Amino acid sequence: MTPRHLAGRLVLSGVALVLTACGAPAATDTTDAAEAAARPSGGTAYPAQVTNCGRKVRVDKAPERIVSFFPSNTELLLRLGLKDRIAGQTWTNQSPPGPAYAADYRKVKVLAPGEIGREALLAARPDFILADGEYQFDGKKLPTIAELARLGVPVYIDSAFCPRTAGTATLAATTTDLTALGTLLDVQPAARRAAAGTREQLSAVDKALTGRPAVTAAMVQIVDEQLYALAGGLYSDIVRRAGGRDVLDDAVPKGSTFAPLSVEALAKKNPDVLIYHYTGAADRAASEKWLRTHLAATAAVGGGRLVAVPAADFSELRAVDGTVTLAKSLHPDAF
Repeated sequence: MTPRHLAGRLVLSGVALVLTACGAPAATDTTDAAEAAARPSGGTAYPAQVTNCGRKVRVDKAPERIVSFFPSNTELLLRLGLKDRIAGQTWTNQSPPGPAYAADYRKVKVLAPGEIGREALLAARPDFILADGEYQFDGKKLPTIAELARLGVPVYIDSAFCPRTAGTATLAATTTDLTALGTLLDVQPAARRAAAGTREQLSAVDKALTGRPAVTAAMVQIVDEQLYALAGGLYSDIVRRAGGRDVLDDAVPKGSTFAPLSVEALAKKNPDVLIYHYTGAADRAASEKWLRTHLAATAAVGGGRLVAVPAADFSELRAVDGTVTLAKSLHPDAF
């Protein structure tokens, strides 16, 4: 992603380009059959283990105190029926909850509205962490992933944002995570139902868009008056599945999913639609004003085709929901 919460990651690093966002194809994050065999009852046989971002993630029993990093991860856990097993969440300031999850989402304890520190995280007594990326576990503000594993706290990273393969992620990563988390958290039936639901959603989009020409589009985010291109990996796959052609595919370094972008470079691309991420109402208003001011001559602004999307709409199950919503914005007459 941008990262999904680019502003937060810039604060953590101080330098945008060293924050290589994560992205991984589904093929690299597979459940280890030997470690995750199902009992006749259909539950998980523990200990259970999966491969995630090139590491083994092992749990000895079903986690009971899960900490979620990022709103879309919290919603994923809620979708899997785990509201009573979530010990807390962080980065809640990065996106409002989706309407379907809002009531339960607001009941989950907020450990930190943004970045969380070591003491606050460990005080929550987590026995499992579902995180949006590796970048926070640097051994400074937070323990490393290896240190947490030694403390008995396994960390699972959204497979679309594993650092070594950021530029190749697709929406298939959502199914990868559902399969892995279904095993680790002993919620396989719910995970299978969720995966089936995502396939149905995307199939309906594919059917609606059959034969329609792609709309040129650019996905961006504005942080501290700096414009960033969001492209490659999951971002470009979402734009493509939504019936768009991402004009910024060549604007980010290979293997990454974001980069600073000049106004002049974007204006030269002149997309028909501008898709911009926001974290809250104030950020949405400020971002739209910025785009209308600085890119007034583009086809997107001239045609009134600015599409605002919550940052969380581009990870996990919300990436699928976000694809559906974006498709309806790019091709409103197809639905």
